[in-house]
Amino acid sequence: MTNGRDQLVLIGVIMGTHGLGGELRVRPENGDPRRFRGVDRVFLGRGDGTCFQERRVVSERGHGKGSLVSLEGLEDSESAKLLKGYGLFLPQSELPPLPEDVYYAFDLIGLDVYSTTGQHLGCVSEVMYLPANDVFVVRPDSGREFLVPAVDDIVHEIDLVGGRMVIDDRPGLR
Repeated sequence: MTNGRDQLVLIGVIMGTHGLGGELRVRPENGDPRRFRGVDRVFLGRGDGTCFQERRVVSERGHGKGSLVSLEGLEDSESAKLLKGYGLFLPQSELPPLPEDVYYAFDLIGLDVYSTTGQHLGCVSEVMYLPANDVFVVRPDSGREFLVPAVDDIVHEIDLVGGRMVIDDRPGLR
């Protein structure tokens, strides 16, 4: 939390270092290597989301499917190596607005999932970012989790206010 009011949201995970100058290899949580463009500061925290330290972003650039980020106070690879697995967080209020029909994963987790016939199928427990498309992990009230491709042909409605998602429950999906 920041100032006791604003929830921190994970925006990237430190995967390792790059070079000798303390630059961090970061996997952006939204899969966009440009995720850190325009970000002036982040909150550095452990993988379990504790022990936050505010750090100024000195530089950022895309690198393959990830990002290279330099943080103030990290001048060498030895100190940067100790941060592998740590998360980079932003206050929810500082996240950029998204285009219509694009959502942050934290807004989708917990949504109740219904079939187009009104049957409750479970709730979204995770969003996976895969090369072809994102995938929702749905945990039913009983039985095994199942995967729902985040494509218009299957996902018919996402209602954040109502806390629900409506999908085409096709044979073989569950």
